[in-house]
Amino acid sequence: MMTFDPDGIVRIVFHPSAGRGAGQQRAENLASSLHAINVESEIVDASVVSMETTGTNTVACRGFVVVGGDGLIHRVLPRFVSTGIPVGIVPAGSGNDLWRMLAHQNQQESIERIVSHFMHRREAMKVDVLELKFENDPGHIRLALGAVSWGAEAQINAAANELPRQLGAFRYVVGLIFALPRLKSFHSSVIAPEFSFDGPALAASIANIRSLGGGIRLFPSADFTDGVLELSMVRGKNVLPVLPSIGKILRGAAHRWKISNRLSSAHVETQQDSFADGEYVGTGNFDVRVLTGAIELIS
Repeated sequence: MMTFDPDGIVRIVFHPSAGRGAGQQRAENLASSLHAINVESEIVDASVVSMETTGTNTVACRGFVVVGGDGLIHRVLPRFVSTGIPVGIVPAGSGNDLWRMLAHQNQQESIERIVSHFMHRREAMKVDVLELKFENDPGHIRLALGAVSWGAEAQINAAANELPRQLGAFRYVVGLIFALPRLKSFHSSVIAPEFSFDGPALAASIANIRSLGGGIRLFPSADFTDGVLELSMVRGKNVLPVLPSIGKILRGAAHRWKISNRLSSAHVETQQDSFADGEYVGTGNFDVRVLTGAIELIS
């Protein structure tokens, strides 16, 4: 795995399709800004270099920056759990929901904050990670940084992932439209030290970020530094009675179908597919817990 070297290089990873083609330019802009303060960097093209090996070699570095969206972050950042290597994010994806937690105004502010971090050797912010273990694959641990969803959110993610990335965050709106006619309830159980639920549901997510799908604030009180997960479910057997509440659901507001709670860990029983950070991670029952402060995020 990578090791931290306070005087090493900064590795910058991007995908050429990110940001409708803007990912490479933003990576080059960051590299140029780092060069101006005498910080050496290396740009890595994720379409050429396998992300399954990035972060597993023995190269020492002082930092790592992902220029992309939640999908690329999901593939790369879990490899930096507990390494002490500070990680930065320059947004260039269709959702950018993890990046939104930093409250930066735009990609230029993110570049400036990353440069300032390395110039002044500032402390990074410790953020939480979700650890997922699926019953049907117990030897394989999945890590996520934002949210794990099953039911409607997972179906919407799957539909959105089939659409052209040039649509940006609008992919999720179109995915919602496509998924609604096929949406059916499913039985699920959530068992946690603080809470339990067993019954029919239409949608379910556990998150430590506030939004999904490019800024849809499903979890308005979530915080990725507090060691706590936020559960949000839409209960019910039929989608039709729930439709009048769709606006409140998408705002994370209270409504008659909502089930929410703050959890330290949970066992989830479901036959649904699950998506984490917008990517498929498994099917069936799983356990989720918080790895508190596991990644150093440049804020």
